Amino acid sequence: MTNVVRFPASRRIQATTIPREEFERLAELALDIVDRIVALLDEADGDADLEPDADGEPSLAAPIGGPCQIVWARGGDRDFER
Repeated sequence: MTNVVRFPASRRIQATTIPREEFERLAELALDIVDRIVALLDEADGDADLEPDADGEPSLAAPIGGPCQIVWARGGDRDFER
């Protein structure tokens, strides 16, 4: 593999401690950034349940409220893409 980028092993950066308030602020900032990225992706992607011709997709999730999903998990030969 010629495209492997190796990180220099000899260059170490000494870890320092930061105050808890600073850590919490940075954690909140990271979560806000993730929320913004997810919102942008959701906005760009549109409705995941719509096909190009705007027909609704059937739900492929397990039925809610059933005591056992083993039979559902085995599947069947029905084609729900019709």
